[in-house]
Amino acid sequence: MDLRNSGGRADVLSAMFPANSHIIRPATADDAIALRRLAAVSGVTPLAGRILVAEHNHVVIAALSLEESRTIADSDLAPSYIATVLRLRAEGIEAYEREPRLSERIREAVLGPRQDEMAEAA
Repeated sequence: MDLRNSGGRADVLSAMFPANSHIIRPATADDAIALRRLAAVSGVTPLAGRILVAEHNHVVIAALSLEESRTIADSDLAPSYIATVLRLRAEGIEAYEREPRLSERIREAVLGPRQDEMAEAA
């Protein structure tokens, strides 16, 4: 086992999520039946609003409503970490919608908001 990028700890490797194991994409009208099936399998009401879906082998296995911040998944098909992957993608979308320029998002994370933005907020 290669521990060079884990600080020498084997448990760090086991906590990583494979970012490319599933396709994460916005739901379309073609996903309506699959989303209703997921809700029925999960025993919950269907999701509403803008929805992200996770699919594996062309089958929708989980979904997240961006407005409701609620996930549903087929427990027989979806790995336990898929809700986390969906939420991470949703956070990325939210960050991009707030500020499309990556350089500005990085600058804000390191230095905080610009002084003129703070004055506008007050």
